[in-house]
This record gives sequence, C-alpha cells and structure tokens, in this order.
Amino acid sequence: MEDTLLATLMQELHRNLMMLRPRLVLFSIFALTLSLSPDVSYGRAGKSNHCGPSLCGHVYISHPFRLKGQPRGCGDRRFELECKRNRTSFPMKYGNFYVLNISYVDRTLRLVDARLVDENCSIPSSSIVDSSYSYQEDIISYRADTMYLLNCTTRMKSSSVYVDASRCPTNSSSSPWTYFYFPVSFSNISDFHHSCRFIAQFPVMLSNISGLSPSYIYKNLLEGVEVYWYIPEIVWSSNPILKV
Repeated sequence: MEDTLLATLMQELHRNLMMLRPRLVLFSIFALTLSLSPDVSYGRAGKSNHCGPSLCGHVYISHPFRLKGQPRGCGDRRFELECKRNRTSFPMKYGNFYVLNISYVDRTLRLVDARLVDENCSIPSSSIVDSSYSYQEDIISYRADTMYLLNCTTRMKSSSVYVDASRCPTNSSSSPWTYFYFPVSFSNISDFHHSCRFIAQFPVMLSNISGLSPSYIYKNLLEGVEVYWYIPEIVWSSNPILKV
C-alpha cells in the first residue's frame, strides 16, 4: 500500500515538472533577450557609469543628449540634461527649462520654463534666443513667434499695445511699483514708459496675443514650445597643424 502511494506521488511530481519545463524555457529565453538588449537605465541625480540610453520620467534620453554625471565622452556636453525628482531639465545660458518630450526623428524638443511649472504665480524668467543670434553655441533654433516680457515701474494706461503679464491678482514677489506686460506684435518701444525694461524673450505658439487673457497665454506657455536641435558641422581648416 505504501509502495503504491509513493509511486503515485512520484508520477504526479514528474508530471508537474514536465508541465513547468516549457515555462522555464520561455523564461530563460526572455531573460537572455533582456541581457542582450541595449542598456536602458533610469536617470537619477548623481553619477552614472554607462553611456547607454536613459529614462527620466517619461523622457527617453539618447545621443547626442547626455545626463549630468555620465562619464566623459557620453553624448555631447552642449546637450547635457539633468534628472531631478523624475523631471528632465535643460539648463541653458539664460534659464532652466523642463523637457516635456524629445523627438529624435524630427529633432525637436518641447520645452517649458521650469519656474512657470514650479511656482504658481511666477512670470517667465528664462529666455530662449534664436540660434541666428549665436545662442547656446548654435544648437537651438525655433520656427515660432517671439514674445517679450517687460518690467515697468510705472503702470501703463494704453491697454491696446500690451497684455497684462501678471499671473495672479497680486504678485507677492515684487514691489507694488513693479508691473509686468507682454507687448503685442504691433507695439513699439516708444509706446511704453521709459522705465520699462525687457527682461525675457521666448518663442510662443501664438501668432497674436492681442485681446487674449493672461490666463489663456499662461495656459499656452505651460504646454511648452517646440524648438529644433541640431549639431553644427565642424569646418576643418586646411592647415594640418590646426587640424590637430
């Protein structure tokens, strides 16, 4: 009786192992595929010891872009990005921008002023200047309208030449004698008080802001703007010493 029961248990164990074997084979193939696939890591602050593609949030980062902390030789230092709190940022000469998306097919970046995202009542503080002005070593360009931000110590009266740039009813970060305006496309500097100064310049996906509300303009700005990125060709000199 005991021998019969033991034989039955051994047969059942063998049957279960045979059923599991195909699954184990599939699992082994899957693990091997992962080991042979390109290394994709998740970006984080600090040092990284690889040059492969990375993920920061939902942004895929690959050559020519690089993450801060990667070894020298990874990507192009002019395209160095940072990953903090699962957000990808692109520090530039005139400000810091969050990267919402990178298209490697169209070679475009969708950028948004980081301060606009981080502070509810903040006004634009970062500038993107077209590459025709030798900005960011001629790696950024855009085909969009340009909007400016003015800072005035005297309140403007002619509302036809500007849109109020105040994002909140009161701006606690500025004095009561500071006013911010978005000039419309047809306005001239002579339309503004002599105390007004340009403090930011940036592309905007709006052809004309005349008659628009500040809330609508800021909603558009928070959606980001697409700029083109490219790698300038290196022009070698005919002098062999300069080549070296």
